[in-house]
Amino acid sequence: MFGSTKIKLDQDLFDRIRKVADVAGYATTEEFVVHVLEKEMLHFEDAGSDDDIRDKLKGLGYIS
Repeated sequence: MFGSTKIKLDQDLFDRIRKVADVAGYATTEEFVVHVLEKEMLHFEDAGSDDDIRDKLKGLGYIS
């Protein structure tokens, strides 16, 4: 879809993603993953600095 960039995922996680993508009606697992990542990126794109991004990541529980 967007080139040949690859990301390694745990097989169990990938299987879960594939199942959800199928049930949700996405054409491919990749399409679902891209949609989820684009949606999550919206949380960070308006950040003014690296510190703002860290604060948002902490607030969402991604880092401590």
